[in-house]
Amino acid sequence: MAMLVVLASLTLLLWWVLTLDWALGVRRMADLADSPEGDVGGAADAPRLSVVIAARDEAATLGPTLAMLGSQQLPGLEVVVVDDRSHDGTAAVAAAAAARDARVRLVRVTELPPGWLGKTHALQVGADAAAGSWLLFTDADVRFTPGALARALAYARRRGLDHLVALPRLQARTPLLRSFVAAFALLFAVHTRPWRAPEATSRAAIGIGAFGLVRRGAYEAVGGHRAIRLRPDDDLSLGRRLKWLGFAQEAVFGGDLVAVEWYPDVRAAVKGLEKNAFAGMDYSVWRTAAVVTLLLLTNVMPFVAAVVVSGPARWLYLLTVATVAFVYAYDAPRSRQAPWLFVLHPLGTALLALALARSTAAALISGEVEWRGTRYSLEELRGGRGRSG
Repeated sequence: MAMLVVLASLTLLLWWVLTLDWALGVRRMADLADSPEGDVGGAADAPRLSVVIAARDEAATLGPTLAMLGSQQLPGLEVVVVDDRSHDGTAAVAAAAAARDARVRLVRVTELPPGWLGKTHALQVGADAAAGSWLLFTDADVRFTPGALARALAYARRRGLDHLVALPRLQARTPLLRSFVAAFALLFAVHTRPWRAPEATSRAAIGIGAFGLVRRGAYEAVGGHRAIRLRPDDDLSLGRRLKWLGFAQEAVFGGDLVAVEWYPDVRAAVKGLEKNAFAGMDYSVWRTAAVVTLLLLTNVMPFVAAVVVSGPARWLYLLTVATVAFVYAYDAPRSRQAPWLFVLHPLGTALLALALARSTAAALISGEVEWRGTRYSLEELRGGRGRSG
């Protein structure tokens, strides 16, 4: 029982320390939707922005994204869609959009060169084909409201940034999926600490596949996606290279301007993380085991122990549960997630731990990582060219 009290005390202390850092940190982060109207672009001298989308079998989601990008009133805007060996109608959707809007261009990839992941190769191809002095890397299922790109570009220029990340509003259909998304977003924020990304003395760095705006000069200086050609977590890896090589970086909330339905259901979410969860652990089995254990001890066990144990340990775990409830309530106005979702937090975290364990096991058993029909050797991914730093 004494050991349980010690464990409960350490868990509560950890939650309080991390919650304080998180709460103070997110308060310092700007919301892109709150940027002053004077920040909205449209001036004749605005730099050219190229949106780069790597799309593989995205026919069902690409059309609405291109339509929303077409509504952006930004001088010099172009949208480069890279069809990466799709088997569905992705190329046809992009071609139809290009026929309607001269700002949209379709580039087709028919073969993947050795030593590349499909997405990193497609993004590099898109960047090479783009004409803009600023590049926005995004996904085929991201939704943008009018003015989103102009505000982002104006914000980045006003702040003197080389890399601007807009954290999208994550949408989910079911309570269980929302709990998974909420748990992932919280733990990702605690891990990356995006509020410290602007600090030159901090190692904290951020990258998001949904919205990564980068100045071309900085992108080329760090080697572009060629330098991270074997990283499944290409977005975070690119962000780390930019930050660690001295370029100015900041993360903001996308607010109502940028949104994405990350996955349609829980099964797809767990499957989707299979390609990059192990990469996020730098392919270390011991690190993966430690993270999974820590997730279960600090995020699942408090909810269970608060019910099944008694004495001081129970009260300590109840305080931990109350802290989790505070976090969800504090974040609700921004995330638009119901505060009561905290009761599903242990389920969401357990699913996240399952996804991480599943990603690791699948890679170790097969010796490969599979993503959208292409298999990549684990040995190759573990090689020096696959490292983010």
